[in-house]
Amino acid sequence: MIMAAVMLQAVWSFSSTAWAQRTLQGRVLNGTTDRAVAQQKVELLTLGSGMNTNADALSAADGSFRFVLTENASSPHWLLRTIYQGANYNLSVTPDQDLSQPVTLTIYETTQSLDGTQVTLPLMLAQASGNLLYVQQQYLLDNTSMPKKTLARPSGTFSFDTPARDLLSELSVSVVGLAGIPLPQEPSPRAEGGYSINYPMKPGVTEIRVSYKVNYPSNERDFKHRLFYPTGPAKVLILPSTLQVSGAGLKPDGSDSRTQAAVYRLIPSARNATVQFKVVGDAPVVSEEGEHGPGDGHDHDQPKVVRLSNRVLENEVAFLSGFGIILVAALLFGLRQKSAARQTVAAKAQPARPRTRRG
Repeated sequence: MIMAAVMLQAVWSFSSTAWAQRTLQGRVLNGTTDRAVAQQKVELLTLGSGMNTNADALSAADGSFRFVLTENASSPHWLLRTIYQGANYNLSVTPDQDLSQPVTLTIYETTQSLDGTQVTLPLMLAQASGNLLYVQQQYLLDNTSMPKKTLARPSGTFSFDTPARDLLSELSVSVVGLAGIPLPQEPSPRAEGGYSINYPMKPGVTEIRVSYKVNYPSNERDFKHRLFYPTGPAKVLILPSTLQVSGAGLKPDGSDSRTQAAVYRLIPSARNATVQFKVVGDAPVVSEEGEHGPGDGHDHDQPKVVRLSNRVLENEVAFLSGFGIILVAALLFGLRQKSAARQTVAAKAQPARPRTRRG
């Protein structure tokens, strides 16, 4: 009886394992030439407790590649990744995905030309804390190049300005990547002023987030910086909403229901491409969320720094059905590991003062 039970268990395990193996077939396509890409290395990454390379393969003459996925009750998510001309191209694969048809991993030729590149500044938030301003800006870079190409320039793919560097601290830049995960970037000061990043901008729309503090000597906060692109109208949120706000091309536009901020519509002058306005009045000092804990002696009833929303992360149902919390943790872990050295170098070279925690 015991032997029969062991054999039955072995048969069940074998059939279960066989059932849990699926074949992932795909091909690498050049979206610029619309042709298959041969001899292109493709990696299959397993996203579980970390980000690990499970297997890799070279595409065949017709661009095809093949991986065997072994699944179980706690199957991880997978990521197909290939690097072409210095740019990363990814495609997610989930356990519940229909793999009866080959998937397509698309790459693009690169270009240094800015033709077909449009930049807008649809939204920014300025929150007063004492005399300083916490500033968050969302830029959208739309790469409409035809034929489609990835923008990659040694001198930078996106440039932006800030108020005077001697007033600036805690400058942070990120590109919103796969599944809405912010990918930290190292801003490089430009000799002619402002900063640039060198992230490859693929065809389509890329969101770039810029945040910093502007430290003013008084509560008359004169905010100003240049625009390197004809960005068009911008929506400006001001907190607290009771502050006096004025500026050329600035018009009140109600209030924001989520943040309770006063909303203004800013239309930069074509002849003077700047973001400029004045924020006057006393404002309570705000605390940064997560900096303090219970019993640390800090006032937990004081206002918090308001963060601009992330539509992907806010849409919890859709987000969890796609990638899930495990993917977020894995990607963030990998990003932290890879960006630690860059952040150390950036802190030494950055004109803006490095961010420090308050005790």
